[in-house]
Amino acid sequence: MKKIRFILLVTTIAFAFSAMAQVTYGPKLGLNLANLNGDDVKDNSMLIGFNIGAVGNYAINDMFSVQAELLYDAKGAKYDGVDENNEEKTFPFSLGYINIPILAQAQFGDDIKFYGELGPTIGFLMSAKYDGESEMKVPTGVDWTTGQITYETSKVKDNYKSTDIGLAIGAGAKIPMSSFGLVVGARYNMGLGTIAEEVNGESADVKNGVISINVALMFGGK
Repeated sequence: MKKIRFILLVTTIAFAFSAMAQVTYGPKLGLNLANLNGDDVKDNSMLIGFNIGAVGNYAINDMFSVQAELLYDAKGAKYDGVDENNEEKTFPFSLGYINIPILAQAQFGDDIKFYGELGPTIGFLMSAKYDGESEMKVPTGVDWTTGQITYETSKVKDNYKSTDIGLAIGAGAKIPMSSFGLVVGARYNMGLGTIAEEVNGESADVKNGVISINVALMFGGK
């Protein structure tokens, strides 16, 4: 009985070390080239943002792996308009998400591994700002006594959904270094549904679209 327990213990430890040998992990940082698209989006242009977080990669074999990430993702767009003085101005519209991609990766090569990746993402909206402000004034009518337009204040974030489901596709290279791995990659993350909340039973067609250029330092593994 003791021998059986010992064998089971050794097998469990060996399996654990084998699994750990297939796992790499580390920090990740990237540049976001963000924009919005859809039937109800116009007068917009690209907004430069960033992403930062952590990544873990589980190697199924030498060719295939599964990668999960936890990122803060800055998205949005810039809009052309006029300010209170009726002068032309570009207004930044920024969205901050906690984003979780789950990606299947296929790689090839000897020392330097080149890879492609594809998988779903889910983002949780943390913040929304228009022209640097998290609140905005919405006209509600006219005070006929004074002739002034009346406003109410609302949070920009309240106009957008709390989650954003998307699809990510990308490619890059894994470069072995002396004590860690360097991963350089590019990715396009496209929203699969509108991010706008419904108003009177209808919602505008507004979707996220982000090109990311990233660098990650990977530790662990064999």
